[in-house]
Amino acid sequence: MKSLNRQNYPRPQRPIRILQFGEGNFLRAFVDDFISQLNEKTDFNGSVCVVQPRPHGRVQDLMQQDGLYTLLLEGKKQGQPIRDVRMIDVIEQGIDPYTDYAALLQRAADPQCRILISNTTEAGIAYVDEPVTLKTCPQSFPGKILAVLKQRYQTFHGQRDQGFEILCCELIENNGHTLKDIVCRKAREQGELQAFLDWIEAANHFYNTLVDRIVPGYPKELAAALEAELGYHDAYLVKGEIYHSWVIQGDPSLTSVLPLDKLNENIIFTRDLTPYRDRKVAILNGSHTCMVPLGLLAGLETVKETVEDPQIRAFLKAFLKEEVWPSLNFSETELAAFTADVFERFENPDIRHELMSISLNSIAKFKTRDLPAMQHYVKTHKTLPPHGCFALAALIVLMSRRQADGTPLVSESNEVLACWQAWDEHQPEDTVQALLNLPLWKTEFSALENIAERLTAIIRSITTLGLREAMTKEVHV
Repeated sequence: MKSLNRQNYPRPQRPIRILQFGEGNFLRAFVDDFISQLNEKTDFNGSVCVVQPRPHGRVQDLMQQDGLYTLLLEGKKQGQPIRDVRMIDVIEQGIDPYTDYAALLQRAADPQCRILISNTTEAGIAYVDEPVTLKTCPQSFPGKILAVLKQRYQTFHGQRDQGFEILCCELIENNGHTLKDIVCRKAREQGELQAFLDWIEAANHFYNTLVDRIVPGYPKELAAALEAELGYHDAYLVKGEIYHSWVIQGDPSLTSVLPLDKLNENIIFTRDLTPYRDRKVAILNGSHTCMVPLGLLAGLETVKETVEDPQIRAFLKAFLKEEVWPSLNFSETELAAFTADVFERFENPDIRHELMSISLNSIAKFKTRDLPAMQHYVKTHKTLPPHGCFALAALIVLMSRRQADGTPLVSESNEVLACWQAWDEHQPEDTVQALLNLPLWKTEFSALENIAERLTAIIRSITTLGLREAMTKEVHV
């Protein structure tokens, strides 16, 4: 079996146009996939320099394969199974800045390198009180960005056309603007010149983005068969779902240096990504939180099993169409198409998504994902939403369940779990009221008149009739 390297698998030499902070599975199965497609389908002609954001990373190991690796994408599209296996050849250089800080600064001074992309996890975009100089590598990601910008500024003497296009893929709200705020704060605090601060503001664009693709990572159970099929050993094989979405908020001039708009309709440039975030949170994440108690109380284990259960599927579709869609600022056609994509993702036979794995902190998730649609329904219809109420009541019942050793079945904060200390399935009023009075809700339930009474009635149905009969009685599915 061959080794995976440039000698055995030659690739074109392309200029490094992208400085990428992060060598993990997600960026390699998402961003680097699109860079590969740009090279194939447009005149982009660019490669990537990967920067290891933490001291103990895998950049050097990846470069043992000359940055080459295989991407396996599987899933369904318009009802048809899809399998796509191909080699990604866009990573030209790998830098560990903790051992070779000079290499990072050198790349920052490269005039052809105009794009900076990151995914340093949600914890990466955080303020750290540390000095940022061009002599020692900063520990924090924002510190490294400040150093890169400072090197760039000094190299090109503050030219306004030599800034970076900076796209953050971390899963936090306003990721690009948050990074910019921290970088600028750090620059001010350590007394950088006002001219440099003005250059950061005027010459560089920080983009908020919303990314979506499930990436399980290295497919250990499939690796041997895949390597036999491919004819080479690949330690950095990565698996992802076929579906993707990338919403980018900011100056559309980005497309002049990174023409992602030429690839497909799921890469969207917008002046405001808030509606797209709301849609994803309400439909995809909201369905997850809604199905957890329904599936687990019905004895199911995975997302796929749950959405393929006829009764629960009918419940979820009615919940989305009647209660969630009207709360979102999209046409019904757009929402139907997005929902169809979501259900195909849920049904992906190549990804086993355990309900228990998405049950963590379900109460807090319900607040952000499902409660806004309930509030909109009450405001519009002047009555409580049947499906939203049933899902919350089922979640309350699920939270009462215990494992064999007496510990809660579902992991939650101690503050939330305290509501079930006096749980009585025949008289659940105290638990319901304690839950509704939690500080995390603030005043969200104040406009939902009679919500406590409705939840209590549904809980009694579930605990006396069972989930399925209660669903038929309360929401007629």
